[in-house]
Amino acid sequence: MAAEDAEFATVMRGYDRDAVDDALRDLRRQLLQLSNQNAQLATELRAANESASRFERELKETVAPTYASVGARAALILSTAEDQANRIVAEAEAERRRLLQEVDAELETLRAEAREYYDSVVAEASRRAERLSAAAKADYEALVEQARTESTRMVENAMQEAGATRGAIATEVARMRATAKREIEAARTAFDREQSEKKLIASKAQNKNLNVESAWNLLSEQARVDLELEVTARRAEAEADYLRKHQDAVAATQRYLDEANAMLAQARTRANAAKLESETLETAARAHTKRTTDEAREKAEAILLAAEAEARSILAEAQSHSAKTLHKLKGKIAKLNVERDAVAQYLHNLREVVENAEQNLSRD
Repeated sequence: MAAEDAEFATVMRGYDRDAVDDALRDLRRQLLQLSNQNAQLATELRAANESASRFERELKETVAPTYASVGARAALILSTAEDQANRIVAEAEAERRRLLQEVDAELETLRAEAREYYDSVVAEASRRAERLSAAAKADYEALVEQARTESTRMVENAMQEAGATRGAIATEVARMRATAKREIEAARTAFDREQSEKKLIASKAQNKNLNVESAWNLLSEQARVDLELEVTARRAEAEADYLRKHQDAVAATQRYLDEANAMLAQARTRANAAKLESETLETAARAHTKRTTDEAREKAEAILLAAEAEARSILAEAQSHSAKTLHKLKGKIAKLNVERDAVAQYLHNLREVVENAEQNLSRD
């Protein structure tokens, strides 16, 4: 029989004493049962009555309850539940941080690997391009130097041969001139000697016949004319031979120069071809370097994007797991709060019953 349900009969001077005694006996019996069931709860209830104001103030200020005033069993259950909830929250937070650290470490490792791969590919492409460019440049310079040396040698040979030809021609012309001069001098000497002899003979026969002198004069004139014609013919022949040999020398020199120029042109053509090939190789090397660099950059970016996507997925999964765990924990905490409020309400009702009983006893 609860105290708030007890109704006392009314008599002339107040409540019926028997009804009051019966109600008090029932109330004492209920209190005795409660005391026997939970003696410790009664003790803590008295402590809770002494600190009720402080407990209510802490509840209003939403401060975490100590549960020391709600009984040993309830306090143990609620405290254990809160400790377990806090531990689960801490473990979930630690797990989330660990996952984030692992994701960051994995992402950093992938980034480092991507950067290292990109740097190695770019370095190898640069080294290969430098090797190709250096080889092409060396080949070009070697061909140019070879062409320059060959053209110089050919020009020198042509000049030497032309000089030798000119020297030979000059020597031959000088020899022919000397020979012609000697022959002319010899002919002139022979002619003079013959003339002297003829004059001597003519002087001896001067007195014999006057026609002899006329004949002699005609003969001398004819001999002089013949000598001059012969000298002129030999001189013309020598000059013609000199001119022919000079023309041959000039033609040979021109031929040597033409051959040298042709070989020089061929050497320049080969040098230009080598230069073009060098430029082509250099362009190809640069294109290969750019293509390799672009491929390495794209691969590195793909690796980074994949790593970031994986990191976001792991992070989202971790956050989802943490959110679910926190939601469950909040549900447990809310349930514990409901149980705590129920216990507090039960204690409050019990305290009112005790207070009402004490007031009734004090009036008696």
